[in-house]
Amino acid sequence: MAIDYQAELNEQQLEVVTSPDGPVLVIAAAGTGKTRALTYRVAWLVEEQCVAPSRILLLTFTNKAAREMLERATALIGEGVGGLWGGTFHHMANRLLRRHGEVLQFPRDYTILDQDDCRALLKQCLDELKLSPKEFAKTDVLASMYSLAANRQVPVEDIAVQRFGEFSEKIEDIRRVHKLFTGKKRELQAMDFDDLLVNGLRLFQEDEKLLERYQDHFA
Repeated sequence: MAIDYQAELNEQQLEVVTSPDGPVLVIAAAGTGKTRALTYRVAWLVEEQCVAPSRILLLTFTNKAAREMLERATALIGEGVGGLWGGTFHHMANRLLRRHGEVLQFPRDYTILDQDDCRALLKQCLDELKLSPKEFAKTDVLASMYSLAANRQVPVEDIAVQRFGEFSEKIEDIRRVHKLFTGKKRELQAMDFDDLLVNGLRLFQEDEKLLERYQDHFA
């Protein structure tokens, strides 16, 4: 049974769902039906525009939201949604890196480090550099510092000064730990969650043909 979009959506949602090809920016507060608009947009593209689901990329920030969007899309168009690329940004970066990790000299079976793994590896770095967490910085503080630097793509020392001013006199040690931490992850052929995003972006920055391939695929 065809979806009655006018009956199912309010005026603003319908405008989003049926918008023409090209970038569309939607600014909406919580509880205004953003997920509904996105999933009906998927249905509209598949049913009304004859877009193959495998050429649709549906991304969000949390696993819960990703599952909800995929479940809603499936409820709307059933198996017609099969092949759609959906999930969190981390999931999609991981999917790409598993396919093309060799671009960055990573094997496809690289290891993903969780928070506990990162804490343990940072503790190992501190021990090797003979830095006491009590006198220097706890692993959780260092992990937060390095994560902010990675996500903002700024030098670690900038984050240390701006957000962790109490460690501004220990910049050199912070830099040394970060260098060792980064090197150990590479030796282990491993990435943490921040690395997934950073390296997923690097794939496209460093391989123009790969970028063009996916730009064309999700056109």
